[in-house]
Amino acid sequence: MHNNAPKSKEVQLTQDLLSDYSSARQNWIKQAVEDNEFRNGKQWTDDQVTALRKRAQEPLVVNVVYSAVEQAKAMLTANNPKFQSTARENSDAKVGRMFSDLMAYVWDSSNGNVELKQSIDDYYVMGMGAMMAYIDPEADFGAGEVKVQAINPLELFIDPSSKDPFCRDAAHIIVGKIVSETQLISMYPEFESVIRESSETSYLNTVSESRHSLYSEDVTMKRRQTGSSITGEREIELFERYTKVKNPYFKIYDPRSNDEKVLNEVEYEEYKQEPVVVVSNAEGETIYTDKQNVTTYTQIIQELGSSKFHLMMDPQTGQNVPMAGEEHSGSIPNSTTTIDLLTKGDLIESKEIMVNEIEVTNVQQCVSVGDHQLYMVDLPIEEYPIVPFMNGFNRNPYPMSDVRLVKGLQEYVNKIRSLIVAHASSSTNVKLLIPRGSMNKANLEAEWGKAGTAVIEFDPELGQPIVAAPVPLPNELYKNEADARADIERILGIYALMQGDQGGAPQTYKGTIALDEYGQRRIKSKRDDIEECINQLAKVVVSLIQYVYTDQKVFRLMQPNNRPTEIQINHPLYDDVGNLMGKVNDITIGKYDVIVLSGSTLPSNRWARFEYYMQLYSSGLIDQIEVLKQTDVADMEGVLERVGQMKQMQQQVQAQAEQIKDLKGDLQTAQRESLHDRKRVEVKEFEKKLAKAEAKVEMAAKLYQTRLADDLKLAKEDIAEFDQRRNTTREMNQEMLRLEE
Repeated sequence: MHNNAPKSKEVQLTQDLLSDYSSARQNWIKQAVEDNEFRNGKQWTDDQVTALRKRAQEPLVVNVVYSAVEQAKAMLTANNPKFQSTARENSDAKVGRMFSDLMAYVWDSSNGNVELKQSIDDYYVMGMGAMMAYIDPEADFGAGEVKVQAINPLELFIDPSSKDPFCRDAAHIIVGKIVSETQLISMYPEFESVIRESSETSYLNTVSESRHSLYSEDVTMKRRQTGSSITGEREIELFERYTKVKNPYFKIYDPRSNDEKVLNEVEYEEYKQEPVVVVSNAEGETIYTDKQNVTTYTQIIQELGSSKFHLMMDPQTGQNVPMAGEEHSGSIPNSTTTIDLLTKGDLIESKEIMVNEIEVTNVQQCVSVGDHQLYMVDLPIEEYPIVPFMNGFNRNPYPMSDVRLVKGLQEYVNKIRSLIVAHASSSTNVKLLIPRGSMNKANLEAEWGKAGTAVIEFDPELGQPIVAAPVPLPNELYKNEADARADIERILGIYALMQGDQGGAPQTYKGTIALDEYGQRRIKSKRDDIEECINQLAKVVVSLIQYVYTDQKVFRLMQPNNRPTEIQINHPLYDDVGNLMGKVNDITIGKYDVIVLSGSTLPSNRWARFEYYMQLYSSGLIDQIEVLKQTDVADMEGVLERVGQMKQMQQQVQAQAEQIKDLKGDLQTAQRESLHDRKRVEVKEFEKKLAKAEAKVEMAAKLYQTRLADDLKLAKEDIAEFDQRRNTTREMNQEMLRLEE
């Protein structure tokens, strides 16, 4: 028995919105499902298949659309996105630069490129993809992690009145899923009893067929009738409704500590209860709001048992010692001090701390199963965590897919190819025209069908058999197929050259590079759309990072060329007595922006790039490190070390050569001046020095040659290994192309 309690107001709102949104997107859902099936090869209707097979003609599919979409996905996700971050307003610039690495960590831990590839697939095929940022509370042994994932657009119900490409102006965004009871309980174990009391699937089946349209008809009917999976396990509807709400916040500025923060209602009430001290003495009144001074003066009150004290000199130590009460004749003059304990709420009332009440937009999440609400919470984000990837955006959340644009051309290619194959098959089956009665038809068919030599008798008086040759297909038919394929590639922006076809490639290397660059202009337009979506997603991720990663944590990333990077955040700093003074790299404070470096996900010609960087190096604009970053050299540090050693040896040899040159000049001078024995002695000394210098040079040269030979050997081994990998890759690509053909 299930609970028949009335629905809550929020659950009823979710279901009412589902009904309205489902009706508005009905046509788009139908087209999206058809386009997805079309891309996967269902490109003939059942009636067309029946008609073709009656004519002994096979309904062939030459799936140009599939290969073009796969190539687009491969190009747009060729590399992991590179992120760049910066601090806004008065935020810490050093911490701001760390957010690019934090975003890269979130992307890597979420298998972001896999999720992005799925979203791009939906973007091309169904007109809309979607990604979502969320908190995984069980990750990192319960500490929680920020993750990103792809969302099935068929599960999205977006406010149809939205006019923004990211649906930021939508009143609501709903995710509707059908999940097994066991899976739901594992997701929300604390709501097990509510889940078991929830009704089976019924609502989504009533208002929308979007979740079932990807299944076969019999499966869909079974689900509709029983609300159960194929295995018989009960399935329940899960709804996640996201709504932007205005909540009151308090912007606080403390001029004494220059502290500025924005607090919600709960945090504001806690803030008002924080203690402050007012210290009054002969010099005047001083208000302390910082934790260190508040703690110090509070301890004085506790130790003395009084809020008023004076100072007296200790005769033994000569130091001033606080004593409870008013000063007297033995006290240090004008040393009476009064400590008043107040709260920050008192300072707010006296205008010592300025407060401005504002409204801040937050995203509210309402989660329900069936007719029961599980929970409702305000998320620490200002933008929707779901970011749609709109293709062919037309100012509504129901865009047209690229597949729909080329369906007619793809069907035309299939029809031509089926006709060509049918004609070829018909041409191999010889048809004879024989005069009636000239021979037995059954015997003729039996003899003609035999392999090898056959002798067939006929009556020449009645007439001779005539071979009826089929009418050849016009050449225009083959040209039309090629033109249709080219039109599909042109519309989708994926040309044959971009897929490795050498047929239209220029004869020169640079010409091929230039043509490839021009051909990518259309795909770069798609790249711009996707990068803007990732940038919008990054805004949400930054907010979640600041909410989740509040404790000390160390992140480790692997950079290009296998270089590890370590990031330490929220490292606490303590004073000598153990009081927390602050944090190093405190990411929870400040505002930061993260964006994708334009074009970082696209592929690039490594050889062209390397040549370009070598030209920059030759011009002295970059160093060796930047050049090596563009290669596949794994041991970059080792290479740089060896290069440095060789340069050092070259410098030593050059210096010693200069020394020899100087010594030879001195020797010649000494020889010219060798008029007596002393000069001859000097000549001998110079000759000894010259011999020693030449010996050093010879040893350095031999050592240099030895090391150079070793390095040359290593370099040849690296080149051989790289050539082997390149040849293997080239053979694999040629084999794949041969298989596709």
